[in-house]
Amino acid sequence: MGLTLDVGHMLMAGENPGQSISMVSDKILGIQLNDGYTRLAAENGMMFGSVHPSLALEEMYQLRQINFRGHFYFDTFPQRTDPVREVEYNIRRVKEFWRAVEKMDGREIGRVAREHDALGALELVNEALRQ
Repeated sequence: MGLTLDVGHMLMAGENPGQSISMVSDKILGIQLNDGYTRLAAENGMMFGSVHPSLALEEMYQLRQINFRGHFYFDTFPQRTDPVREVEYNIRRVKEFWRAVEKMDGREIGRVAREHDALGALELVNEALRQ
């Protein structure tokens, strides 16, 4: 028995998806990746990382931390886009975020977390997303 997390539902519920991932790490079998605005009861089903790139980066970071080997699903609604291009975009974005996390300095992340260094955290995220 395990869980499939849905990023869009976590956003609608006002959760931090990265934190939710870390809280149930040993039970995750799959994750539905999407994005959207955080209005209650309004799942937008937008492309992964399109609205909240820093949260998408944190989601990939937490999944790498738990050595995630489950399934990625894309729960997006391609109403105004070519669905094949949208899926290709989602796949490309997941790979980009995954590689960005791979290049991040774990010691610096630890220091920033221990010191509650908000500016340091923003600088880490900005640097990772620039690469």
